[in-house]
Amino acid sequence: MAAPAEIDTSRLACQDVYTTSKGAKTIPLAYKDGTAVLWQPRQPLAVFWEPSAYNDETATRLNISFAPNPEVEKELQAFDAWCVDTLVAESVRLFGNTATRDEAQRGYQPALRVSEKTGATSLRCKMNTVGRNAVKCWDTFRAPRSLPESWTTCAVTPRIALKGLWVMGKEIGPLLELQHAMLDEATAECPF
Repeated sequence: MAAPAEIDTSRLACQDVYTTSKGAKTIPLAYKDGTAVLWQPRQPLAVFWEPSAYNDETATRLNISFAPNPEVEKELQAFDAWCVDTLVAESVRLFGNTATRDEAQRGYQPALRVSEKTGATSLRCKMNTVGRNAVKCWDTFRAPRSLPESWTTCAVTPRIALKGLWVMGKEIGPLLELQHAMLDEATAECPF
């Protein structure tokens, strides 16, 4: 069953701040009925560059950046607006003090990133390549397949979990994780 193409912000809820044993803080997100927040754009997206983790060749938790289409941009802008509104409305419960809209907006790192160098907009997600939470890949016939040799040669229909918000100092941003990827891999043509 496909995840919804819209993020239903009317049903979203922030849980209490969670601190891991290593000291990392997150604010888990779920729908008000307790179900996970899954989202799947209607159209396949291009991948900007090969997934990586800051040049760590051995990493198994990687960043993957998609080129969003206008529909994805609109959906994520509405989600980002909900996040800022919620951080202001629930700042006392979450952080113990009142935050103004300006403070929340200044510290919020949106789901859509704009490159200072190129001006290109991207959607960055996390992706696990091994273990029980490894991304599961599918071909266009809905059959399981292995990870592609090159992500940039694929049109990817992502299923993304909106797991929560990461908190680092005064900065907060969405934690998006690629859980499934339907891959339409371009076939190489002989140049001769």
